[in-house]
Amino acid sequence: MGVQHYALASGAVRYRARVKSHGREVAARVFERKSDAVAWEQDQRRRLRLGEWIDPRRGKVPLSAVAEDWLCSRGSVKRRTRESDEATWRNYVRPRFGNWPVASITAAEVSGWVGSLMARGLAPSTATRALATLRSILAFAVADARIQHNVAAAVPKPTSGRARREGQALTFGELRALTEACRGRYRDVVPVLALAGLRWGELAGLQAGDRVSVPGPGLRLRRAVLASGGGGALYVDTLKNNRARTVPLVVDLMPIVDRWSSGKAAADWLFAAPGGGPLRESNWKRSVGWSAAIAAVGLRGFRVHDLRHTAASVWLGARADPKVVQRVLGHATAAMTMDLYGHLVDDNLWEAARSVGGILGASEPSEQPG
Repeated sequence: MGVQHYALASGAVRYRARVKSHGREVAARVFERKSDAVAWEQDQRRRLRLGEWIDPRRGKVPLSAVAEDWLCSRGSVKRRTRESDEATWRNYVRPRFGNWPVASITAAEVSGWVGSLMARGLAPSTATRALATLRSILAFAVADARIQHNVAAAVPKPTSGRARREGQALTFGELRALTEACRGRYRDVVPVLALAGLRWGELAGLQAGDRVSVPGPGLRLRRAVLASGGGGALYVDTLKNNRARTVPLVVDLMPIVDRWSSGKAAADWLFAAPGGGPLRESNWKRSVGWSAAIAAVGLRGFRVHDLRHTAASVWLGARADPKVVQRVLGHATAAMTMDLYGHLVDDNLWEAARSVGGILGASEPSEQPG
């Protein structure tokens, strides 16, 4: 039996449970009741037999030490993902749990922390990202045999009564007006984003040699140019999902791409900045007078990324198969495309209703009842 009793100076009795493995004491704990000591000692031995035992000392390290190893293990993820991980850890997780022993964190504490983030006014998406980061760190701790369970895994993601912001999609008339309201030759970027469905980083990463003609005129997307930390130095990265793709060029875009690629070497940036490097979104917006342009055409609050929503609307409205639109936008699945943009084809519902209607001999009423 690994349970010993002893008396304190006050006369109270305590029970020390000790667990040995290969002749070496690996864990010990003191209890006030013998039954509790025996139960703990037997549970530890059972875990040893099943290979589930974890040295309690390994759970005493602060979460910050585990997070440091976790961040080092993230070397294979994209740079922007790693930067987001570091920022979320630094701004939200470390201030609350950084000095806590990793084994002392409970599901109740995590739930309370998520609630406090929401009470501070953080967007649900930001609080969800913070929770996901803590979950990932604790999952790493489980894999590193520091804790037995990931207590954050059972904590539900935060919810809010606020509806998710839907992107705005322009009509063809609004797109023409916005293009004309932008200044200078860089206004050409507007229809490219709105009709080819590119993300900004994908547009900035285009080179003159990415213009292809087989099997038809298009742009071969191979790289993205992103800003470190959201606004720092630009760097070249692989595309989202690490998948190159070809986007077909509609007839309106062919002269634009031909004009910008004329006289350039294959490795030159297609939409190069005035200084010759890749184009930065913030500089482009200043160059074309973006804020004044969207105000002039009555589109206050319209984002550059909303041009991508416009592309989704245009392609879906043209009855393109969702699988085609998925490939144009670079989504992982057609289901994802429809989840994000299915609302843009609502007009098609009523067209379909008119096509289906009348099969039983009924006709549309000439006027609405009063």
